[in-house]
Amino acid sequence: MPSLHDPDVANDVLDAFLDPDDRIGGGLAFLFCDDDGRLLQPMLVSDVPERATDRQRWTAMRWATGLCEMAGDEHNGPLSLIVAIVRETGPVRDDDRAWHQVALDACAEVGVPLIAVHVVTLEGALVLPTASRAA
Repeated sequence: MPSLHDPDVANDVLDAFLDPDDRIGGGLAFLFCDDDGRLLQPMLVSDVPERATDRQRWTAMRWATGLCEMAGDEHNGPLSLIVAIVRETGPVRDDDRAWHQVALDACAEVGVPLIAVHVVTLEGALVLPTASRAA
């Protein structure tokens, strides 16, 4: 399987994983990957409030990064992660940007590689841009 480090491949995987009912219901999708960006396990959490508080965002992301750390013991290091904000419709909005920032910060806090954050709606999947970090 191609690496999910390629945003087009990740979008295709998210489109295949999340059916229309998932998108109408909304939530967060987590794609747990190995170091090379190969998908190990997708997971959808559907009981996420549409307008989450910062505390709710941090709770969700600490849960996901905790799973990456625990499962990483079997993979000689933490798993990498793709986060997708799932909802029925709409363009990228401020709430998506808040999720994106919390994902960046929560992953950095524990050393979990964050591959990307995506938004998935009935119209399709798209990756949110992340500023390149200086080497």
